[in-house]
Amino acid sequence: MTQPALGAALESGVSLLRGLTRRRSAVDDARRAAATWAAAHPSLAAQLVSNPRPGSPIVDYDLLIDDPEGGTIMLGTQPDDGTSWLVDHSTHWAAGNLLTVDGMQISVPEAMLMLRSLTRAGLSPQEELVRFCVLRGAAAKEEVDLDDVQAAADAFRRRHGLLTGEAMRKWLERMGMSAEAFHDHMVTNAKDQRFRTRKRAELAPEYLSRHRDRFARVWAVWAVSGEPVDPAELDGSLGDRWDVRVSRVRTWSGELPEPLRAVPAGGEVGPVPFEDGHLTGSVLKREDAVADADTLAAAGTAAFDDWLAEAAERARVTWHWL
Repeated sequence: MTQPALGAALESGVSLLRGLTRRRSAVDDARRAAATWAAAHPSLAAQLVSNPRPGSPIVDYDLLIDDPEGGTIMLGTQPDDGTSWLVDHSTHWAAGNLLTVDGMQISVPEAMLMLRSLTRAGLSPQEELVRFCVLRGAAAKEEVDLDDVQAAADAFRRRHGLLTGEAMRKWLERMGMSAEAFHDHMVTNAKDQRFRTRKRAELAPEYLSRHRDRFARVWAVWAVSGEPVDPAELDGSLGDRWDVRVSRVRTWSGELPEPLRAVPAGGEVGPVPFEDGHLTGSVLKREDAVADADTLAAAGTAAFDDWLAEAAERARVTWHWL
């Protein structure tokens, strides 16, 4: 886009912002108007960011657009109502938000609360937050009732050991969170869980059909040790060996250590290098995958994880504090 064309687009964007009704009840109309504007300027990848003022029916808007020369341009308008800029912008969305993912904004306090429950191995906190935001945006329109919210709150309290009213009150005080804010957080959790459940069930059958080897049932035993272990020793005759981690499991083929996943029933592997030592193992029995409830549940969980990772890769992410 040339500079004159960009100038015309910026002028048009300002006109868009000035024409938006700045009431909470009109946010959906504002988003539709912004989407129409963005469609008319596809090269700018425009996003409308809304920021309801605390305790006020007024909503502030900013328009984020791609700068053809790199970076992001933020357009904003502010009415001349006699309020100083310093006061008026103390609650601006960018002052307290950590990141925006496909228009879904996450504040610093929300992010800190999220991180308490994000424990996915192999992902950085930034990657986990982006995936959480993608999930939250996808689940935003899910319908939940009081029973769903109560179930989410009960599960949260069990996970964190908040089993009494006193423990719950102390936790809220320590977190600086009101009961109302906790309720809102549980509504979000309930929507997330409903979306997860629905999406997993939707994705599971097709995912299982493409990954049948991964969901074969296997009975296997293996040992991980510093010094190599002979396959014959897996029957328990480890003698004077110590610091050997032996596992004897019934699981899905895809959950086995990588060297064992393709081993047929009755087959052995090892000792082979594994982690910081060696692995020796055998597969005692293997059954082809069947579409029963347990297998579909496992396939749905794996399918959802893949879907979320791909959606996060496609998402437009803006970090405000990094």
